Amino acid sequence: MTSSVETWVEEVSRTTHPDRVVWCDGSDAENEHLISHMLEDGTLIRLNEQKLPNCYLHRSNP
Repeated sequence: MTSSVETWVEEVSRTTHPDRVVWCDGSDAENEHLISHMLEDGTLIRLNEQKLPNCYLHRSNP
């Protein structure tokens, strides 16, 4: 059975034609993957790990 959210996403996708639709599950693995990807493309900058562990600066347009 399809949820109302899934139905809505399908409808919007048909209108907007995204390259892909990604469902986030909130897992630690997903978080690590996103952080790694954003560090590589420069949209995320690791802050001082000793003073601010696990803290980052995010810039949407690096």
